[in-house]
Amino acid sequence: MDGILNIDKPPGWTSHDIVAKLRRLLNIRKIGHTGTLDPAATGVLLICIGKATRVAEYLVEREKEYRAVLRLGEATDTQDGTGQVIERHDVGDITETRLRAVIQQFTGNILQVPPMYSAIKINGVALYKLARAGQTIPRSARAIHVSHIGIGDIRGRDVTLDVTCSKGTYIRTLCHDVGAALGVGGHLHQLTRLRVGSFLRAHALTIETVEQLHREQRLESSLYHADDVLHDFPAVDVIEPTVTRVRHGGGVRAEEVTAILGAGTSGMLVRIREFQRGLLALGRLSYPIGELGRPGDTRLAVSIEKVLV
Repeated sequence: MDGILNIDKPPGWTSHDIVAKLRRLLNIRKIGHTGTLDPAATGVLLICIGKATRVAEYLVEREKEYRAVLRLGEATDTQDGTGQVIERHDVGDITETRLRAVIQQFTGNILQVPPMYSAIKINGVALYKLARAGQTIPRSARAIHVSHIGIGDIRGRDVTLDVTCSKGTYIRTLCHDVGAALGVGGHLHQLTRLRVGSFLRAHALTIETVEQLHREQRLESSLYHADDVLHDFPAVDVIEPTVTRVRHGGGVRAEEVTAILGAGTSGMLVRIREFQRGLLALGRLSYPIGELGRPGDTRLAVSIEKVLV
């Protein structure tokens, strides 16, 4: 079995719990997820199975969309509702106008200091282990991109935010920082991941549904294939004997390209496909894709980044 499952993670499960459950259910060893969700969070968790584990790193890069509930007036040591309250403030009358003015500071290309309660490792030790031991150490700010923050319901001290952001964004920290900027403190109260790239929560499968489909031997029809999920990468098609060379990690010469899909410049990643068959590998263009496919052009056009078969 090879492919990607879009799972709707329930609350109370760690991302590792989901992987372990599916590993036992499907009796497969090569399986993993593409981006951790905290145990209390729900929503899209992509699970790569079999050969699809080879594209996991490219799915991690995808833009993400979240719905978060920011609870104002309380800051916690974990920046979410699982931690100890370390600050309390009177929220007062926080208007949407004031919220919008503050939130504007957290959109675009910004720097974010990751929380102590995170899996980031410093000198080989995960930060959360240090935090649980009562230690706090300096962390370097990381560049992230927040393309949109929309304000939904405002109910008392709870504010619903819709956030579209890059990988590496901590929504807990965003809520903490917005609360601090408002001068009243805040933490993440609830979190749902609505989207990873083109994968939507509306199309995600519950664990119970996966179990049922597996019993009915219909699960494979719910798998997404690597070629489908990497559709935004340009593609070049090849035939034998180039196919065999690519399978062994050899590059593609310009004259060997039989078809081109999409546009791409030097250095871009492209899909390398067997003509009318399927995805073979990911490669990097040596020069613009429009120059490929010319008879007699023996230049190396695509170097292999990762073989996927």
